[in-house]
Amino acid sequence: MKITRIKNTLGISLCLLSILGCSSTSKQDYYKRVESGKVATAVKVSNLKGDRVDLYGSHKKDNLPIANSIPYLKYVNDMESPKNPFKTYSESEFLNFYKNIRVKGHGDTSSYWRWKLTLTRNEMSNVLNKNLVSLANRRPKEVLTYSNGQWVSKKVSLNPIGEVTDIRVLQRGKSGLVIKIMVKGTRGQYIVAKEGNIRSLLGVGKNSINTTVNLYGAKGGSSSYLERPISKNPSLLPSAFLSIERLGNGSYNIYGGGFGHGAGIPQWAAMDLTKNKGYSYKKVLDRYYFDTKLKNMKSVDGISEKLKVGIMTTGFSSIDHTKISMHSVGSIKIRSKDGNVNLNPRTAVDFITKDGFTQVIVAGKLRLKTKNHIAITSNRMISLTNIKRNIKDYNHPTYRGSFEIRLAKAGTRLNLINEIDIEDYLLQVVPSEMPKSFGLEALKVQAVAARTYAAKDILRNRYAKLGFHILDSTQSQVYNNLDENELATGAVKSTKGLILVHENKPIDAKYYSTSSGFNSNAHNVW
Repeated sequence: MKITRIKNTLGISLCLLSILGCSSTSKQDYYKRVESGKVATAVKVSNLKGDRVDLYGSHKKDNLPIANSIPYLKYVNDMESPKNPFKTYSESEFLNFYKNIRVKGHGDTSSYWRWKLTLTRNEMSNVLNKNLVSLANRRPKEVLTYSNGQWVSKKVSLNPIGEVTDIRVLQRGKSGLVIKIMVKGTRGQYIVAKEGNIRSLLGVGKNSINTTVNLYGAKGGSSSYLERPISKNPSLLPSAFLSIERLGNGSYNIYGGGFGHGAGIPQWAAMDLTKNKGYSYKKVLDRYYFDTKLKNMKSVDGISEKLKVGIMTTGFSSIDHTKISMHSVGSIKIRSKDGNVNLNPRTAVDFITKDGFTQVIVAGKLRLKTKNHIAITSNRMISLTNIKRNIKDYNHPTYRGSFEIRLAKAGTRLNLINEIDIEDYLLQVVPSEMPKSFGLEALKVQAVAARTYAAKDILRNRYAKLGFHILDSTQSQVYNNLDENELATGAVKSTKGLILVHENKPIDAKYYSTSSGFNSNAHNVW
């Protein structure tokens, strides 16, 4: 879960009137029911019921389940002006909300507070046709096809949309997050559910569109969007807090707010609250994690102080390495059941696979081969010279702790695991997830959240079959991607051992970059 930096550097709504061919001056605000596959009598937009808004029809026949609620990850209103922008929870309100770049709230100095992009009708058709197929293959239960009067999960053919004729939000959370969206074209009609899928469906990466699509951002209280795009061709839209407006020429504007899934702590808001509004790190934690307590992780059963981290390749593209190269200014010890190798300081070593064996190569010579796990230790930090990260103080990412190398992919690839003390791990997570400029108090928020996230993953052990607890990418937490700094180190040390618990268990301490003005209940996200 990585914060978006300005220097480095989406639910959907539409103007129904233009879709229905109504006059742009019409004041009607409704959707037409298509539950049975036929356009029926117009029904007025539902008001808010519970924490969801059904924007036309209940669509109970779609059989898409609702996730269990998470009591500590709840809706939070981060708006300041206007404080409560929604009165009827109608689709036109959501559209106007995301179009309005003057609105202000906690963390609105992020360039992703508001964002937009534009697609022609042909571009939108291409994007939906490409993305729907891959999405249905990955998440078949969350992509439904309208077939023989029912919404069913089935294999999606190539070019499933044809030419797009309609896009509609079926359901939102009261936060504005899109939960279900329907797309209709000349070849078929589909429902896509869940935040991440919706962001993927509308992603405009080069694999789904052959034109350059600029995404423009705006900070709160702005009179215009930034002149330069904040992103080009994002394969995943910044968030699912978004709206779609269909223009008279058939093109589409997609307006949105925020960056990330929208549950837990928005990092830009943590910065704003601590720097500008007098919040302590504990008060920020209380604001976004409901009914939780701070405890020392040593007092919670099942949590080891040691963490095993799966190290991914350059660009965090894969856990499977074709080659691993190491170097240390200290001596290196390599141990396996089939033999040991001791290396002098400043000696480079390569690990490759051949004929189902891991081979240890030093100065071009084979020193060891084995099908067993290999343990690597050093009296100094170890650099991985086959991997590139955004580290500037070193030529290559450099790690504390020890390493283990395992054969993967039937002996054709290698997995690399870094075993490290949690507190040392955090020294390289906190600066990778939050910039120094956010200040010490916000970095303390990040340190506690990151430590809790790691503790939760130790208990969850979701990567047990691969031999580690957590990944070093945004799939878990970003680790050792940016240089350490004294403020981040201070935040880790001043909160040493502290984690957040609910019913005496570590919480799933979700966090994300930028709020749209509202946090979402977690069960509406996942």
